[in-house]
Amino acid sequence: AMEDAVASSWKQIDLSESAKRRLQDVVRLNSLGFYTNSEQLCHHCNFLPLTGSGVFALASGFNHSCEPSVQRFSIGDLTAFVTNQKLEAGTELHITYIESEMLRAPKSLRSQSLNRDFTCSCPPCGLDDPPELKTGRRTFMRVDAPVQAKLSLLPPEERVETIAAALQGQMDDEEDAEEEPPEVDEEDAGEATKGAEKSEKNTVLLGKDAQELRVAQAMALMQLGRWEEALQTWRQLAAFACHHCPPYDEALAVFATQAALCALEMKADASQYVKSAIESHRMAFGFDCFRWRYQREVEESSVSAGVKESFLSAAAGCPLELEPFSKAVAAWNFSQDEVPPAYQIFPS
Repeated sequence: AMEDAVASSWKQIDLSESAKRRLQDVVRLNSLGFYTNSEQLCHHCNFLPLTGSGVFALASGFNHSCEPSVQRFSIGDLTAFVTNQKLEAGTELHITYIESEMLRAPKSLRSQSLNRDFTCSCPPCGLDDPPELKTGRRTFMRVDAPVQAKLSLLPPEERVETIAAALQGQMDDEEDAEEEPPEVDEEDAGEATKGAEKSEKNTVLLGKDAQELRVAQAMALMQLGRWEEALQTWRQLAAFACHHCPPYDEALAVFATQAALCALEMKADASQYVKSAIESHRMAFGFDCFRWRYQREVEESSVSAGVKESFLSAAAGCPLELEPFSKAVAAWNFSQDEVPPAYQIFPS
């Protein structure tokens, strides 16, 4: 019966070439991905099969902004949309079409990542790129899946050292870099080309790639039992999310959870980190399901069984107090040195 129903509902039809191209463009420009627990460190090994993309009658109608007022999360093929700030009735809701860590990257790089049939006109896109990205040659450090695989094969101690060097713009493998020409207007192309030949090459480390490196570094430090250093790295990750991502970015709950686990291993007070994990998760996902969603994340952490039990017990007993994002950030008490830049440019 099911086969008959499908056969009667889906029939092959002949489309003109122009209609086929239009259909391909509609799917390319309007499809949304859904990724279950994608913010978690254990996502790849546990939730990757619950991943896909589709075109949706309502959800595909969201427009993009580099200052999104809505974030989304998925459980299987069910996707929920949650506002990250108070909005007046009738205000247009925006999501971001690119990763949140890219939202404070230079405008030209956001445009490349966006790669759509429109030009974003949000306030950040009204700001020009810094001069050092307009002239001279630039090499981008890529921390993609192959690079992360290479790092995972290194012993933890060597991994920590390698990542520390990479965060300072030092790359051992030229294959992990991608060189791009400078962005110039056509009328200035000739002069810029002459200047580029003489200028030095800049290495650019985007915030997204730096965050990937810090996560790998923090996990290696936890494997080594260097809890204080790992805690500091999780705090840097959280500081980036608080200062360069939309309010209550989904990754903040992960960073707070891991920071709490490290603090508990140090026999230090972890109550503020537990509170941040619970509240940021509630604000990001719209309902209180922290233990249900984060049980596996905690189970796969490098901390002791006793610390895992202590954390989950503390999370269960933590009162839920929803507060403005500015107050939640202030509770972390970040020092200026703890806040990483949105991106870094290293002269060669």
